[in-house]
Amino acid sequence: MNNKPKLGQRMIRALFVGSTVGMIGGLGLYMMARAVNLIADAPVFDEMAFLVLGLGGALVAAVGIELSKDMG
Repeated sequence: MNNKPKLGQRMIRALFVGSTVGMIGGLGLYMMARAVNLIADAPVFDEMAFLVLGLGGALVAAVGIELSKDMG
């Protein structure tokens, strides 16, 4: 019997894991961009763009890792 999780289950797991890791990483990027802006005393980086970049990158990576299990 095949005990491998179905595609839908793996995609939901990837979205939850990706969003969790993405928010943590995105907040780290946000704080670093905020620190640069405070040190420069001018808007050098868009902080929200870095937060969204971290969140989106983690989501894409998590989904890609889950889908790569089908290829092998």
